[in-house]
Amino acid sequence: MAVNRLWQWHFGEGLHKTPSDFGKLGGAPSDPALLDWLASELVARKFSMKEMDRLIVTSDTYKLASETDATVATANAAIDSEDALLWHFPLRRLEAEPVWDSVMSAAGELDPAVGGPSFDVGGGARRRAAYMIRGFSTSRDVVPNFLQSFDVDDGRAPCPMRTRTVTAPQALFMMNGQEIERASAKLADRLKTESGGDLKAAVDLGYRITLARHPSPAEAEQSLAFLENKPERLKEFAWLLFNLDEFIYVR
Repeated sequence: MAVNRLWQWHFGEGLHKTPSDFGKLGGAPSDPALLDWLASELVARKFSMKEMDRLIVTSDTYKLASETDATVATANAAIDSEDALLWHFPLRRLEAEPVWDSVMSAAGELDPAVGGPSFDVGGGARRRAAYMIRGFSTSRDVVPNFLQSFDVDDGRAPCPMRTRTVTAPQALFMMNGQEIERASAKLADRLKTESGGDLKAAVDLGYRITLARHPSPAEAEQSLAFLENKPERLKEFAWLLFNLDEFIYVR
């Protein structure tokens, strides 16, 4: 079960689709031989989760792109329409915690401290979302609206696999949330400072910070046209980067 859950965390779905039920009614793994091999590797690596994480994320399967050649995709889909055998990487949205951490990190405000009390959204804390408060409160629901919008379970019942939805509240948070507004301003200040006022360098830096890649020539040209040689528009540029699909989707 442990390696199946690790696989699920990295690919969105385990080799066995019901991670808490390996009985006869739970169905069969998509690749039993691979699941058995991963289990044997876990034992051989002295039950080190870090070693297993490294093994999975350095695999050829994990390195696959979500987009494939149309002809190849058509042929493969005819055989495996649900991508159970992972002939391409499954496109999926980031979970709530990585979304929050990515925004705060891009803004240069993420507090990486380990341990300590939980915090609530809107309280000014910039800690990792793993420490975001979830539990009983007389003034709100069990979990903050941000976590609810991005499908975080409330912790009152076991949740072997979170639901993954794409909804309007998620888009509204990324477009209008106070935390996004603040982070956009902070990222703009960071781009101004670290680029030395060079808008071309600021555009390149913005893409590298938020998307971990350089902009294409067309993207760089469009971004500079949007800025209109006005440094004060970097805040709007930062907001645009946060609202690109690529920012919150794993491809």
